[in-house]
Amino acid sequence: MLDPDLFNIIRFTIAAIPFVPFLLKSLRDMQVVIRGVELGVWVTLAYLTQSIGLVTADAGRASFISALTVIIVPFLDGILGAEIPAYTWLGAFLSALGVGILELSGSPPCVGDLLTLVSAFCFGIHMLRTEHISRKMKKENFLALVGCQVVVVAVVSAVSFIIKCFLQNVVPWNLKSRTPTELSSMMLSFPWLAILYTGIIATTFCLWAEIVAMRDVSATETAIIYGLEPVWGATFAWAIHGERWGITGLIGAIFIIAGSLMV
Repeated sequence: MLDPDLFNIIRFTIAAIPFVPFLLKSLRDMQVVIRGVELGVWVTLAYLTQSIGLVTADAGRASFISALTVIIVPFLDGILGAEIPAYTWLGAFLSALGVGILELSGSPPCVGDLLTLVSAFCFGIHMLRTEHISRKMKKENFLALVGCQVVVVAVVSAVSFIIKCFLQNVVPWNLKSRTPTELSSMMLSFPWLAILYTGIIATTFCLWAEIVAMRDVSATETAIIYGLEPVWGATFAWAIHGERWGITGLIGAIFIIAGSLMV
């Protein structure tokens, strides 16, 4: 299995390449860099906890736990001064109940589930800050803003990977001792299709679209739209990985979706 940090290094390095010209231009305006790094830190924490969590968590169940972002965003918004209506509390209760039921279905609860929940919190904070920053930033700086974020994720992932290898006293590839045939086999064994898809479509395009959209759409509305993620996550987990939850898991999933829609 490919190390999560290594996967993120390659994924976000690929995602950063198209933004290099815009990043160089943004160096003239340090506010763009500072805001981009700030958003990059939050999205880094979100992606790292998500990718590490998925090593042990079921993909379908993780996608429904991630749906708690729909509840987390308005709650965080409330902490910052917005009024929290009664139906949001009810939605939170239903979603929390759904997660509890979901944890009782399928495989036993694991650390990956907790990391996925932490990821949901980080994505929630990232959405709120993206809304705030995008409405104060000029549109021509959006591409540089996205570029800063993906560079931060790539750098942090690289540092994390190096530290991990050092602490475990592991040499990842030891390229000097490899034959050309072995090197070729290593390159072919990399999940390039998955890396290219997550790097270009799921990262570059999605972060850019999010920043552009959140100039006019609130963080809470954005989170509700993201509430469809578990539906797709569960569908693909069922179709590709053959994950099955049974009646208990489906009831938990329904509670989470119902709670999300109430927000």
